[in-house]
Amino acid sequence: MASDHVFISYISEDADQVDELQGALEAADFIVWRDKDKLWPGDDWQSEIRKAIRSGSFVFLACFSSNLAKRDKSYQFEELTLAAEEYRLRPPGASWLMTARLDECEVPEFDLGAGRTLGRSIHRADLFGAQKSAQISRLVVAIQRSMGSLPGTPPVSVSAIAAEAGQAKSDVVETLRNLLRNPSLVMDYDDYLSNLREPIREALKDRDRFPLSVPQAMRMDKDFAREWTDRVRDYDDLLAPALVPLKLIAMYGTRAHEQELAQTIRMLAQESQDTGTEILLSVHEYPAVVATYVVALGALAKQNYSMLRSATSDVRILTNHGQSIPFILASGNQSVIGIGQWLALGTLLCLEEDKKEPDEEQVEKLLTGRGARRYTPISDHLYTLLAPLYQHQFAGDSEYAEAFDRVEVLLDAISEDARAQAGEFYGGHGGYGRYTWRHRHSRQGPETVMLQEARAQGPGWTPLLGGLFGGESDRAIAALEAVEELAGHIRSSRW
Repeated sequence: MASDHVFISYISEDADQVDELQGALEAADFIVWRDKDKLWPGDDWQSEIRKAIRSGSFVFLACFSSNLAKRDKSYQFEELTLAAEEYRLRPPGASWLMTARLDECEVPEFDLGAGRTLGRSIHRADLFGAQKSAQISRLVVAIQRSMGSLPGTPPVSVSAIAAEAGQAKSDVVETLRNLLRNPSLVMDYDDYLSNLREPIREALKDRDRFPLSVPQAMRMDKDFAREWTDRVRDYDDLLAPALVPLKLIAMYGTRAHEQELAQTIRMLAQESQDTGTEILLSVHEYPAVVATYVVALGALAKQNYSMLRSATSDVRILTNHGQSIPFILASGNQSVIGIGQWLALGTLLCLEEDKKEPDEEQVEKLLTGRGARRYTPISDHLYTLLAPLYQHQFAGDSEYAEAFDRVEVLLDAISEDARAQAGEFYGGHGGYGRYTWRHRHSRQGPETVMLQEARAQGPGWTPLLGGLFGGESDRAIAALEAVEELAGHIRSSRW
């Protein structure tokens, strides 16, 4: 019997829906215990189920539907009785017991002791309706958090995205396939994206969840560092349900789908234009950066560069001073964390992601500059975060790494072109992507390779055909030359 598993309690009529849930959980690297998989002919099933509940599960997940009310008897009630007994033995506040509804039904009111009942006191996810995908993702996150930092488990945010990628095999793909294929469904597509981004927008405006200022007396200490990394993961969890749709739109969208995609990126980008403490304002730009990378990778995977143009060059935001500027000039992995002291925060994020949880002394060394810091921590984090999302688009890790390098070069070039067209200076330059340190010993970095391609292919270079750089070869070459110069300077002066 496998240990450290999610035990799923359900009835046979709901097997198909539970199959889908199991796929999402296993995509997030959880072990799932179900009677149909774990029980063999001749097993004492009651004894095996009792052991699976009491000694091997870190979560007991009870799934309910209206089918249960149609039964006079069910073995699920015996499982729930055992779970209630086990729950009473656990400390108050333990999140071992969870429930999920598969349709609009009542959750049985099992007595859990101390005035608690199954229906009123336990975390519940509604795995049906328009928010089904989002709820599955949030359930994955809740399970991850309930288990803490068990060895061998992925970070919460990566788990959520892996679950979304698994879920995308069914409802998300089918919905978007219909919307993107049928030109007459543009209004439905617009509504789909609007409904997708609205809960994200509302959450980003919640200043209790995402404050933008801190007391002046607060210093950069271990507690703040942990809060900062938790905040990034909270952004990841919030965005997870939107990433598969953004990826598919970037890969298969057409001209009719550009405007609403641009509006989605604009909504995320505008959220960072507020007043507050610099480090919190900077990290509030992170959701827009994640979305931009997702679109860029999808567009590159299918050479669908018009969608990347709509998500970068076509997006403008209003600054606090009322100026309208290209979004790409206020974006990039550097904008989230800057250079210098904030690199410690990004390094801590990556260490947690690599399951190398630093102790307090190591965190203190990072914050004071005595510990080794990552060269490009946010870029490294995004690389790891988005890998599960694109595991089927690229043939292995090396191809994905190459595509990620090209995406970052292209984003930096789009930024340089926007700065050249604006004729004014806005924010810092890019050039702090993984490709800078990854190719520090190479004869040619990816920025030089892309520059050579742009020169050789001229107006026929594929990104130009999608409208990037205004479709002008000279602009693309000038932008890539600026990126090449900047990357060379970074490699020689920083690492």
